Amino acid sequence: MRIEKYNASRLEEFIESEQYRTWPVIPVSPPRALSWLKNPRMEPEDFLMYLMFDGENLAAYRCILPDRHADIRFGWLSGNWVDPGKRRLGLASRLFDEAFKDWGHQLMYTNYAPESKAVYDKTGRFALYREKEGVRYYQRAVTATLLGNRNAAYRTARPMFSLADGIINAWQDFRISTVKKKIKPDFLHAEPVPTVDPASLELMERHNRLGFGLRDREAFDWITSYPWVTEGENKDERYFFTWMVSCYQNTCLKVWDNDGKLAGFLMLALVGEKMALPYVCVQERASTAVVKILDHYLLSEKISYITTYNPEVISLLEDSRAPLLGKRRMYQKFFATHELIRQLPDEKKIFFQDGDGDVVFT
Repeated sequence: MRIEKYNASRLEEFIESEQYRTWPVIPVSPPRALSWLKNPRMEPEDFLMYLMFDGENLAAYRCILPDRHADIRFGWLSGNWVDPGKRRLGLASRLFDEAFKDWGHQLMYTNYAPESKAVYDKTGRFALYREKEGVRYYQRAVTATLLGNRNAAYRTARPMFSLADGIINAWQDFRISTVKKKIKPDFLHAEPVPTVDPASLELMERHNRLGFGLRDREAFDWITSYPWVTEGENKDERYFFTWMVSCYQNTCLKVWDNDGKLAGFLMLALVGEKMALPYVCVQERASTAVVKILDHYLLSEKISYITTYNPEVISLLEDSRAPLLGKRRMYQKFFATHELIRQLPDEKKIFFQDGDGDVVFT
């Protein structure tokens, strides 16, 4: 088997090629490839994609997202796949070894599948850098969506899950419509903006809310302009990660206090039936307005669930008037190579945002 490596110039050629249009499996979706090519933290020599071939057939791939913390450059392990017929042959480990070498041992990962973590654990190259505790709030039943594909037993039970979800959601939709009539969104105190503008960036910087990535305006413009997910129905089944959903919005809002002073910033991501808040900075005097804004989106978009690891957002959602079904404790872990951890600051000194790493895109 042979390994081929793709930097930006080779990736650009690849997505325009006949192979990309005709392969039965593709290692990157069109919007994700375009986003990679526009990444302001990428260097021309960075390897973004590692492909392994068995003859002329794609057997496995691994992808890397270039990033940095202050002046420390590294890559996020961001998506990998192995042909089901060639698993347990060490292909994922071989691709990791190549990336580990090329990236000078400077790698991190989060938002991982259990199978991927097993590969990383086996290498002995990583240690836990940060663990965040969060909460997932449920407004509608999503058992079939969250459990229906876990294994054969769950897949068999999926029709039963769907039936139960439908019954619960008929009642929940009635409750949502009833509560929605009673809540007026406080958009007098909010201003939509296309991305993080200078005033919002200064607010987040002043209150230490730029997250682990310490992203600047160029990085935020890239995030809002080149998402990995798009709205549509015709999903390309050749790519095994989500990139087309029924509903997608990425909304940025500035929040003002009663004196007309900027007191908050929200980045809201609506992906299908879920909602996330990748970047948030809210001062106490804007909290009432922000709760009403969050309730508006939860109710008007009939959000099924929202997950957050941001303690400020958790505090705000405790005051929500949305008819929530319940909540569940969640955990997010960030791992880094031993070499990289020795260069990074004490994790306790950093306020992590929910959008750190590649999570802001997913």
